[in-house]
Amino acid sequence: MKKILILLLFIGIYLTGCATTSSDTVDNDGITIYTSVYPIQYIVERIGGETINVKSVFPLGVDAHTYEPTSKEMTEIARSDMFIYLGAGMEGFAESMAGALKSQDVKLIELGEEEELFHSEETEQHEEDDDHDGHNHNHGDHDPHIWLDPIRMIEMAHIITSNLEELNPEKKDDYQENIIALEEDLRKLDDKFVTTLEEKSNKKLLVSHAAYGYWEERYGIEQISINGLSSSSEPSQKELTKIIEEANAHTIKYIIFEQNTSSRVSEIVQDHINAEALIIHNLSVLTEDDIENNEDYISLMEQNLNVLDQATN
Repeated sequence: MKKILILLLFIGIYLTGCATTSSDTVDNDGITIYTSVYPIQYIVERIGGETINVKSVFPLGVDAHTYEPTSKEMTEIARSDMFIYLGAGMEGFAESMAGALKSQDVKLIELGEEEELFHSEETEQHEEDDDHDGHNHNHGDHDPHIWLDPIRMIEMAHIITSNLEELNPEKKDDYQENIIALEEDLRKLDDKFVTTLEEKSNKKLLVSHAAYGYWEERYGIEQISINGLSSSSEPSQKELTKIIEEANAHTIKYIIFEQNTSSRVSEIVQDHINAEALIIHNLSVLTEDDIENNEDYISLMEQNLNVLDQATN
């Protein structure tokens, strides 16, 4: 797969170079940055403001775990100033594409290389407990869904800000001002999650996708996951039976689906336990409705908190 991506990239760059002049390059009036998952795009937008053109490699509503870019998209990224992606097993294409882009001028930032984003004493203990219980669904070495934790979003924002300052040092003061405002908003969001969930006596959630490990650590929820960290990793028949038994034992009334994925296995579990479906936005990509409604990271996370409030007691 990596060889194919590299070949497509080089062919695309060659053909584009033959067919266009320098005036046709992508957003040549300013700095252009491509990102993978939406929360990275949101951070760049908040920090960079009007000084940066930000684009996501993902089309609206796709599954970030399984999407593969076209050769045209890879060529556009190669002609940009920076590509910021998560890696860590999240985007199936990103690592291979980054390898293909190393010979280009675009600066590559893999947030997944920052180990401190993934680990704390609580997460390490949680991973050990999952191993002991036979529920280890790790997709690669880490749970990649770090953006669902507002505090980890702050850490991501500081890393991204440092790279933006290197790319555009004249705007350093602006970027520092913007990150202060962003950090304040994210801490307020974290406070809302803590206040809403800290008094809940039953925080067990039946979820279609094991994306909420950082909420377990930060806010004490307990996810009973049907699929693993990748939305395409399905349970065995034995695991499925155990999931249904556990859901019945705890009288779970709701099952959590996501806005951009579907799971026939999860629907079967829903029918077995007669659960009501709720939707949590995983924020990996925006949908057309999100754009029309002017939603952003903060507003979507607040909607998710409302869902958690309903699903727990």
